[in-house]
Amino acid sequence: MADYEALKVRVRDLAGRAWHLSAIEARFRKLTTEGIPRKALKRDEILVNKQHILDRIQRRAEEYEFLSHS
Repeated sequence: MADYEALKVRVRDLAGRAWHLSAIEARFRKLTTEGIPRKALKRDEILVNKQHILDRIQRRAEEYEFLSHS
């Protein structure tokens, strides 16, 4: 079951975030013209930086979602 209180807090956090629209648009334009960049990370590097990588993916997804609605 969904944790509605946690979802409400997350929605409030996202609504209050200062979105850097020009930077998001620039990254999005680069992504659409050049595609997803290939990175050859070693397994050990991925494991050490796993949480940082996942946080960055989550943040980018939120930014692109914001861009799609603005």
